Amino acid sequence: MDTLHPTIWRTCRVLSNENRLKLLWQLFHLGKASVSELGNLVGLSEPVASSYLRALNARGLITPERQRVFVYYRPESNPEVAHSERMLSAMKACWEARVSFSSVAYQMTAFTHSRRIDIARALSRGSLEELQLSAKTSISPQALYRHIEKLVNRGFVGKTGSLIQLLEPDAALSRELLEMVLD
Repeated sequence: MDTLHPTIWRTCRVLSNENRLKLLWQLFHLGKASVSELGNLVGLSEPVASSYLRALNARGLITPERQRVFVYYRPESNPEVAHSERMLSAMKACWEARVSFSSVAYQMTAFTHSRRIDIARALSRGSLEELQLSAKTSISPQALYRHIEKLVNRGFVGKTGSLIQLLEPDAALSRELLEMVLD
């Protein structure tokens, strides 16, 4: 079996899709379910549901179990994936708190690009001027502006004039996500 090494930004990209979140929420609710059962519950064709479940599995968030011709999944992290247990726990906390799919997906989009992770890590050492941050991350000022705006809109970064700083997010999911990004 191949060892999985997904990046945090790719995991965030998978979890920024509401239909994938709906599948995961159903697994939290049911404990274990087949691809066809999950597809029916969420309103997805079996091939699409299967594809989405494979993406969640590749990020170490669910575990497949083959029983003859059927594949069943359960919400269980893969211990070989560094952040999977923390991410699955954060997702389960959102499910238990009934956080909306759109809210979870929106927060996840903060870190669906590796450059935004680079920005957060650079700012974790202290506030920086835009040009300093651009030089430190090797991101052009134009691209930096787009990435900063996304982080500002999601409450991870604050901007005063040209000074940019990392913020302590309000939401529990956002705090946990930021900790994982900074690890």
